[in-house]
Amino acid sequence: MTVNNRDLFSSFGKLFQNRAFVMAVAQQFHFGDRGSERGGRGQMGILRVLADAPAGLTNAEIAEILDIRPSSVSATLNRLEDGGLIEREPSAHDKRVVIVRLSDRGREMADHRAQGTSDLADQLFGNLTDDERDQLQHLLDKLRANADDIDIQDLMQFGQQHGFGPRPGWGHGHHWFN
Repeated sequence: MTVNNRDLFSSFGKLFQNRAFVMAVAQQFHFGDRGSERGGRGQMGILRVLADAPAGLTNAEIAEILDIRPSSVSATLNRLEDGGLIEREPSAHDKRVVIVRLSDRGREMADHRAQGTSDLADQLFGNLTDDERDQLQHLLDKLRANADDIDIQDLMQFGQQHGFGPRPGWGHGHHWFN
């Protein structure tokens, strides 16, 4: 690794040590905006999908969109309904089908989260010019593509070959990259 690459790596590390930044990234991941894998697969993922479908969706449609088991969708919808965030009603066309929609409370929460994300993005990137934002987006896209090509198994083998194999208490469990 060259000195310049180490400096960049260090800069990213410092950015990820900023609590507000890390919390914003985590919040974005869990209740993602368009283009971020639909915001995950749990309660927040379902809320995001429903926020994008004001006419509502069936359990099967939610399961297909999020690529999760229908039984998981049903269990999660039960929790969301208990929390007053969704409503279920029989389809007007087929009484065997149930349509799931955000409740007023769920819509309010989705709108609040979306506004919070917008405000945070404005605070974080507000001091960049349009050209700088475009350049940063281009560079992050390149980094993400490069990161997608990294084989974690190669990193693990490299560490083991150099005496950094499994160590109790390192990483998750007993392995660095698990």
